[in-house]
Parts: sequence; C-alpha cells; structure tokens
Amino acid sequence: MIIYYYVKVPELPAAVQHQSGTVEVIKYLVEEGDRVSAGIPLMQATNWWAILEFDAVGSGLVSKTFFARGTHVKTHDPFAIILCDPEDRPRTEESSFVRIVEHVRRKPG
Repeated sequence: MIIYYYVKVPELPAAVQHQSGTVEVIKYLVEEGDRVSAGIPLMQATNWWAILEFDAVGSGLVSKTFFARGTHVKTHDPFAIILCDPEDRPRTEESSFVRIVEHVRRKPG
C-alpha cells in the first residue's frame, strides 16, 4: 500500500522568524519523480533574515511540487507531496526540517 503526505513549511527558528510568517521560494532542489530520504534538501527559500533549506524528514517519491520561484508561502502551508510506504512516513509533527544556509541580516539584540 502506498500513502502520501504533504510536506509543509515548518516553524522557523526565532533567529530568522519574520512577522509576515512567509518565505519566498528560490527553487526546488528536487524534481517530481525524485526519490528522497530523511535529510535530503527539498526546497530553498528566503525571507528578510536568511536563506533557508527545507529538508525531508521521511523517505519516498516526490509526487508534486506546488510553487514557482518568487511565490510567497506561509508557515504550515504545503509545498510538496511525497508518496511513500506507511513505515516511511515521518513520525514527527513537522513534515520538513528547516536549515539556515546563510544569514542575510542579523536580528538586533
């Protein structure tokens, strides 16, 4: 049996949270049809504070990506669908992990 899950933009760390609660898509780092596993970067995005990558937390096949470059996506909105076996579905509340690639600006304090 194959199931699917939505990969969503996770909560951002306080050091890079922005009041808008959105990130802007720079590019997808995978294509539809690619196999992924935990730790594989799926999408690169930016906000006022940083360039970010969102990594897979489970294994499967990228079935669908949703957004073009420049699209603003809110925290908790899905940005991809992954097909997987039930045992490969993420066991965490978050369906992706955020990694700060580069700080564009630093928050004061």
